[in-house]
Amino acid sequence: MAVDHWFAIQTKPRCEEQVVYWLARRADVPIFLPKLEALRRWRGRTIRRLEALFPSYLFVRMTLEPETWHTVNWTPGVKRIVGTDEVPVPVPDEAIDLIKARCQAGDVVPWASNLRPGSHVRIKDGPLAGLEGVLERVAPRSERVRVLLSLLQTPARVEIEIVDLEEVSP
Repeated sequence: MAVDHWFAIQTKPRCEEQVVYWLARRADVPIFLPKLEALRRWRGRTIRRLEALFPSYLFVRMTLEPETWHTVNWTPGVKRIVGTDEVPVPVPDEAIDLIKARCQAGDVVPWASNLRPGSHVRIKDGPLAGLEGVLERVAPRSERVRVLLSLLQTPARVEIEIVDLEEVSP
């Protein structure tokens, strides 16, 4: 009897949901598409959208029997089953379990930061360490933020990793 494993499936750009739809209809395999809630600007408004945590990738638990492999690999929207030299490589169960443990209902991974726009921050690390500014905007997907610094009496915007910041009193 063949053993099933999790495999990463690369999809065509923005086709993750299409692949989930077709796989659910064509193959009897567990599918895992972790998502991230993101804030986006659209027509002058801020909206909340669910986006793939790993854009253009999802996970499928399957065996490498020719029939299953062929069905998954030739599903509309699938580019390939991730592997080396045309041989699919399983994703460790521990990695999938770790992601699932962070998920809430609907396979959504919450993104949260203590820092909010308008917070006074100090850069802790890197070439700008010690400089202070005001957090202008948070970018959830990349975990980067835009900080407005005052350099030589001129405001300057810089993007920096959120982990390199600490909140300070104004």
